[in-house]
Amino acid sequence: MSNTAVRYLTMLRMVPRSPKTITTPELAERLEGHGFDVTMRSIQRDLEKLSTDFPLLVDESTRPFRWSFDRDATIDIIPALDLPAALTFELAKAYLSPMLPPRALSHLKPHFDEAHRTLLREKNPLGQWPNRVRVINRGLGGQRAAIDADVLETVTEALLREFRCKLTYQARNWPEPEEIIVHPFGLIFRDPNVYLIGTIEGRESIRQLVLHRATAGELVEQPVERPEDFDLDLYIHSGAMGILKSNKPVYLRLRCDKPALNHLIESPLGFDQVTEDIDDSTFEMSVTVGDTQDLRWWLTAQAVHCDILEPAWLRSEIEETLKKGLKRTRGH
Repeated sequence: MSNTAVRYLTMLRMVPRSPKTITTPELAERLEGHGFDVTMRSIQRDLEKLSTDFPLLVDESTRPFRWSFDRDATIDIIPALDLPAALTFELAKAYLSPMLPPRALSHLKPHFDEAHRTLLREKNPLGQWPNRVRVINRGLGGQRAAIDADVLETVTEALLREFRCKLTYQARNWPEPEEIIVHPFGLIFRDPNVYLIGTIEGRESIRQLVLHRATAGELVEQPVERPEDFDLDLYIHSGAMGILKSNKPVYLRLRCDKPALNHLIESPLGFDQVTEDIDDSTFEMSVTVGDTQDLRWWLTAQAVHCDILEPAWLRSEIEETLKKGLKRTRGH
């Protein structure tokens, strides 16, 4: 392939989808970083030539001109989707549609459309897979709160570029919304909410910001200050997302009924879980877990299927919760 053709392909990959744009000076700088020494005038001519065959848009109302791809266009310079790739896009759409605002999904719409067309064209049985698979979330399945599209785009860009962001945020216990500078560490999708994990400038400790409580967002082009030992997976496994009651882990021993709780053997509650069959209808398990509110909710819900052997203080706490619930039920 000629050097010019390689430059064309490289340039096309650098042009963003509308409404984002890129200028010829920005393209020149990026191309130089890829080893292409080319003038801005040459880039302008290249773009004008390429726009006859590709869905390129140009905003001539500003200088320098700003270029973008038509947001609804399918780009044909990438390999055609094969069936497994098309299926992946189709299933990704099913998972992501309930979670993300429409504008965020619109960036993927051309890929989703192309995947759907590919599946319709194919006679392979795999093409019928999306009609035979459904995703059902456990629990009551409450409606997800709407997330502001500008906020989501700001947060994701800040995470990718490792910059801070300014949010207008209303915490549940704040009397009114505040403008805060956030050092973002990661996003966690925990049905039904999306959480931004990070620190608030001028305040201590890592925070969990519920994204739908932010009403405005702005990128702050200053580097994020992140603890060197922070790891998102370790943060989750610490029990922090289960609403920690204390930082001290709980050594839990349960006697469980079969088959109601057999799934605990296949899906352990922790890395150190040990199970032992007692008889045909019972097994015991021990595991170290976070001291969280989620743990209490789960133990309360499973009270008819398990006995809490250890710790005694947690067994007493769950017993007290069940007594209060029974009293309330009988009172009505």
